[in-house]
Amino acid sequence: MQVISTPLPADATAERVVRRFQAEGFPGITEALLVRVRLKKGDRLAVEAAFERAQQMDATPPMREHFEIQPYGFYSEIRTLIAAKAAFPNDFANGLAYKLPQVFFDAAPVVADDALATDTKYDAMLKLSDNAGGYAIAVLLNDPNSSFFEYLETHAGYDWQQIIGNLGAAAGTFASTEDLL
Repeated sequence: MQVISTPLPADATAERVVRRFQAEGFPGITEALLVRVRLKKGDRLAVEAAFERAQQMDATPPMREHFEIQPYGFYSEIRTLIAAKAAFPNDFANGLAYKLPQVFFDAAPVVADDALATDTKYDAMLKLSDNAGGYAIAVLLNDPNSSFFEYLETHAGYDWQQIIGNLGAAAGTFASTEDLL
């Protein structure tokens, strides 16, 4: 299978994340998308209330209204960055989208999952370092063949810094105007 490269600042980090999970017995994790999340409008209370209302009404969360999500790093053995960007509105499904305020506002580490994710939909979102420069860095993973939480439960003491290095500091130097939403 051909590995696709992209010109994003944290591509090497995305590949390290995928390779680490594969080495730990999760060969189905073939893609990692690192995103920078910035709050556009509101505070924690207002954003959480808006997302809760959307969830109660079984509506799409108001992500565009409150957040900007930019690609920061990408590695995939199954598709190109262009294909991942095009599919992002579908692949970042409501199961994870409803948890975006928690991931943005809570201190790291934060792990969210979408147990119903299938195919190329992201089934886990991890925030491994605290926000820096007004941004949160989240790692979106996809493994349609296994439960991501089975992995986390068996590796509770793992040092995430070994995978991501100093991603928070690097995030402060990246400037992009591209929004995935």
